[in-house]
This record gives sequence, structure tokens and C-alpha cells, in this order.
Amino acid sequence: MANPFSQAKDLYKLQSEARKLQKDLESKIFIGESKKSLVKISLNGTGEIINIEMDDLLFDKDRKSDFIEHIKDAYKDAQKKIAKDMSKDMDLSKLKSMMGM
Repeated sequence: MANPFSQAKDLYKLQSEARKLQKDLESKIFIGESKKSLVKISLNGTGEIINIEMDDLLFDKDRKSDFIEHIKDAYKDAQKKIAKDMSKDMDLSKLKSMMGM
């Protein structure tokens, strides 16, 4: 039978690592850009929008659909950068150590 104190210790360690990872993600900034760099969106590692910059060309009411597409492109680009960074930082050996394996 597994020792409940050992399991609690492992759970605490896992929670502690998760909190550290969360803080690390919140402190990182990722900038996504749309095509032609007309829109730039800054996200932290948890996906929270920090800043949006856009070219004045997109403020024309006749370019509303372009504006929306550029925002989507920039957001997707930033999300890809977050995912790439997370996969780089989170290797299998680190996961195993967090799980006590």
C-alpha cells in the first residue's frame, strides 16, 4: 500500500512546480504579427493580451474585414510562439521528475 504522506508530498511538489510554471508563463511576453506586420499583439505566456499595435491604414471603415483578419493572424502567431516555447521548456524528463518517476 502506498504511503499517504509520500503521496501528499508528491502532490505538494507537483503543485509547487505548477505554480512556478504559471509564474514563469505570466512573466514571458510573446509578440504575434499579422501579414505585412500591420497588427502586432503582445501576449503573456498564459495567453492574456498585454498590448495591441496596429497600422493606421486599418482604421478605415471600408477595411473592417481586413482589420479583423489581421488581428486573428497576429493572435494565432503569438499563440504558436507560446506553444513552441512551452514545448521547448517542458521535456519528458522534466515531466517525469515532476511526477516523481
